[in-house]
Amino acid sequence: MFFSKNGPKEADKNNKLSEQEKERVSLEALIDYAIRCANETHFVGSGDAMEAARRQLSNSLLH
Repeated sequence: MFFSKNGPKEADKNNKLSEQEKERVSLEALIDYAIRCANETHFVGSGDAMEAARRQLSNSLLH
């Protein structure tokens, strides 16, 4: 018989962390897409301005 090292509480915690990580990755992808779209329309600028905008969005949404 197989016994897991994790009990129900640990398994639930691992699932929640996994869901949080998925949400974080999804938001990062959305931020990258928004910056790419802004870059294509020359909305924000380029170079340092684009990186600053990406960092600002990341900080606002993820922290």
